[in-house]
Amino acid sequence: MSVQIMPMPKIDFSSYLAHSVEEYAKEKQVSGAWSADEAIQNARADIHRLLPQGYDTPNHQFLSLVDPSGIKVGIFWIHISPRNREAFIYDFEIFEAYRNLGLGQSAMQALFAYCHHLGLIKISLHVFAHNTRAYHVYQKLGFLDTDINMSKLL
Repeated sequence: MSVQIMPMPKIDFSSYLAHSVEEYAKEKQVSGAWSADEAIQNARADIHRLLPQGYDTPNHQFLSLVDPSGIKVGIFWIHISPRNREAFIYDFEIFEAYRNLGLGQSAMQALFAYCHHLGLIKISLHVFAHNTRAYHVYQKLGFLDTDINMSKLL
């Protein structure tokens, strides 16, 4: 199944942002970076730092992924650096009900075309080490490791 990329309607942004804060906080807890006590507060602070003007923060785009019948199946949040002609994926999600249908790879291919159309030459992202499934999908799509952070609890 294919997906199309469309601008996220501004009306969807506040519910998206609330969900994004929760998911980011969970990921940081699972990775061991933050405790449960601090996760939500830290996630809100990080996202506010990145998006001081919310939906209207310059060079950030919020995109809806839509299937051929018009159903929203996921989202992208990307930052575009016009000077470097590159994009950074801050968030990518296929909604729970639409997972395991091959939409992730289709969405990434659509994003590649979208960014290429904008004249961009590079796309980067971060993947949590515990998310091995996503890591392998990104490798299959041609992403290369550029940094590896490692930690050991004492």
